[in-house]
Amino acid sequence: MICPNCSHESEGGKFCVKCGTQLPTASDETVSAQENQPVQATQQVSVTAEEYVSKPASSVQTSQYVEGAKKISKSYINTFLHVLKHPYAASVKAGEDQFINGIITIILYSLLIPFIIYFALKGVLGDLNDFGAELFGESMDINPPFADVVIKPFFAYAIFILLVAAFSFAAVKLMKVNASFKEVIARFASLLIPFVTILAVALILSLIKVSLFIYLLVFGLIGAIFLVPALVVTSYQKQSQEGLDKVYGILIAYVLTFIALRIMGEMLFDSLVSAFSSMFGGGFY
Repeated sequence: MICPNCSHESEGGKFCVKCGTQLPTASDETVSAQENQPVQATQQVSVTAEEYVSKPASSVQTSQYVEGAKKISKSYINTFLHVLKHPYAASVKAGEDQFINGIITIILYSLLIPFIIYFALKGVLGDLNDFGAELFGESMDINPPFADVVIKPFFAYAIFILLVAAFSFAAVKLMKVNASFKEVIARFASLLIPFVTILAVALILSLIKVSLFIYLLVFGLIGAIFLVPALVVTSYQKQSQEGLDKVYGILIAYVLTFIALRIMGEMLFDSLVSAFSSMFGGGFY
């Protein structure tokens, strides 16, 4: 036993042989040790909590966003490749769960078109700059404005494609088919994937200055506008004779698409005129 007063170690007895202080018993030491354990556990929990709180919340949120983006991109790539093999069959099975992938496809489609035009213009203007350098000994340094050629048309194309999809949805509803807007968007975007692939090839060709990209660009535009709505409408089966016939539904979608095409075409034309005007010093009005 160790004396709590003078720290003298005694072999036994109830009192210290040196100072006479009463010595603690074995049961007292056990109770004291048990009382100290919760305090130590509480201290460990407190330290762990402090370490967790000390981590910035922004880094935790950032890692969550990164993981979420990885999952979405991986899911989209797998879906894209699957639909590319069997576009129509996959579109018929597409439901609301593919709505997010559909929006991504529409964004990609709307981005590819202005980027193709931008790099094509950049290549032409690059040749023009080289010609000016050879002719006048000084480069003309003319470049297409990114905002007028890419950013503004991107929003215009996205709105236009969403309108065409909405027209397809209207035709389906007039046929008295029970379908939601998200489902129609998913089917529309699934059928858009082959044309996204065509435009991606056209973008590569425009980067390496192969003139074949023009034909792919036109085909990608016309196919998405006129072929996809008809395929969306025909992908739905009517359960009764009520509602509009599929042929008239497709015609209505086409008429509405032509009206939207006229309006959006004027907007895009004005944007391109503004781009050329800024490139050549305002001489296009």
